[in-house]
Amino acid sequence: MRLSIGIVGGSIAGCSAAILLTRAGHDVSVFERSRGGLVGRGGGIATTGAMFEELVEWDVIDAGMPHFKAETMPFIVRTDDEPEYGRRPHAIRLDLRAFHWTELWGQLRRRVPDVIYHQGVAVTDAESSGGDSVDLIFDNGEAERFDLVVFADGYRSIGRARVCPEAGLRYRGYMLWRGLLPENEIADSPLGLDIPRLSYAEAKGNATAYFVPSADGSTGAGDRIINWACYIPLADDDVESFMVDRHGRPHEGSIPPGAMRPAEETRLKTHMVANLPGWYAEMVQRTEDTFVQLIYTTRLSSYAAGRMCLIGDAGVVAPPFTGSGVFKGYQNVKGLLGELSEDGDVDVALSRWSAEQVRLGDRLLALGDQMEQAFIWDPLDLRTVSPEDVAAWWKAAVTFPEEFTYQAAQ
Repeated sequence: MRLSIGIVGGSIAGCSAAILLTRAGHDVSVFERSRGGLVGRGGGIATTGAMFEELVEWDVIDAGMPHFKAETMPFIVRTDDEPEYGRRPHAIRLDLRAFHWTELWGQLRRRVPDVIYHQGVAVTDAESSGGDSVDLIFDNGEAERFDLVVFADGYRSIGRARVCPEAGLRYRGYMLWRGLLPENEIADSPLGLDIPRLSYAEAKGNATAYFVPSADGSTGAGDRIINWACYIPLADDDVESFMVDRHGRPHEGSIPPGAMRPAEETRLKTHMVANLPGWYAEMVQRTEDTFVQLIYTTRLSSYAAGRMCLIGDAGVVAPPFTGSGVFKGYQNVKGLLGELSEDGDVDVALSRWSAEQVRLGDRLLALGDQMEQAFIWDPLDLRTVSPEDVAAWWKAAVTFPEEFTYQAAQ
């Protein structure tokens, strides 16, 4: 069964879908609204070791893609006795691979033939045309018909309203403030093969920092980039005023690098000085062109309606610390291909696939809820507890579903 498939969105999920669906023999067209390309967007990103190896095995990424292997997640907090690097009462074992978003997207994009990747083409709507096709509507008023449309257009997907209209974005009450700092701009780094979780000394929230390769792919000492991220509560009433950039322009979900108001950036850096160990606070202070995103989630009761379906962040949206940003869209499409290969009836295949994606999405959201409580709203006070206390707390606080675990055997 050979289908004509339109993919809305040409980022990580969209390119993953194009690669797998094209190789399965379908006629694929990708529509990416950005006119300037996606290079340079995003920061550090990580996935499980098992997922990294599967992506290599399926030739979705190169075996030699520059990355770092993270083996531990130490819990760290600043104390009076250890103000510079913080107290580390416990660490759990991990199996993660960390890399740069731009490198990942570049490798995916190179595997999508240029002839099917339509840059600067914005889809504004989709309409079912009978029971077995969908018309995509473009911003120039033209339309194109497909047997199946896959929405991979991110957390503000235009397709979600068509597929699952009751699913709305829910603001979680906190933001993710991020930055990238060349390793050679700060001395005496404590970072190694780990992704630490840094509790704040006197506030709710959490931070992390880890190495990613440089822009040219170097992983050598001194060439690496420190990717850091701080989760910081932001009350609903403060969102509108905070999300205004240095030029007075309002933003909905994120403010890009270099566009934050200097006063807000300074306020956040001061907040980190008061709450992080000294070295990590200096890391934040030395970083220029920081950027921020608000954290949302959404739950779906369906991933498909008619001949339209959702993948990646167009589907379920989960908090970033679940580590689902790389593999979610890929797993969605892999599951869809499995159903299509087993059943010649596209509608039956979509129905079965949708039910399974809802089940997996609910499990991912449950993990996100647990991690929010552990990292943001009800963290353990690490300043005086024993390693045994931390291990017991973590075991009780977070249970990884088999499909999403990045925790290695302890």
